[in-house]
Amino acid sequence: MAYVTAHMGVIFIEGDHPRAVKRYVADTRVGGLEAQMRNLNDLKQQMAQIAINNGCNCVVNFTYGQKSKIIAFDDVAFVGGGYYAQLSPEDYHSIISQL
Repeated sequence: MAYVTAHMGVIFIEGDHPRAVKRYVADTRVGGLEAQMRNLNDLKQQMAQIAINNGCNCVVNFTYGQKSKIIAFDDVAFVGGGYYAQLSPEDYHSIISQL
């Protein structure tokens, strides 16, 4: 069973969902000034906002981690991947009710 969380009303699934309709690739990077102060919630907040703006209610195959640029000094970023997707209202509410 995939690990499931929600942030800002968007469901993050660290795996696939058989009925999720994948819409967009979700390659996201949260870096820049004070990047070391960023955390997973900052990444999820940015990804959730992108999902909402594009009419999606979940991110499937969600992966996350940290990357650093070798060329730039002190540039560490949280990166996220997966797919922005849409679940039916029934599937969405079923998952949300279990969190």
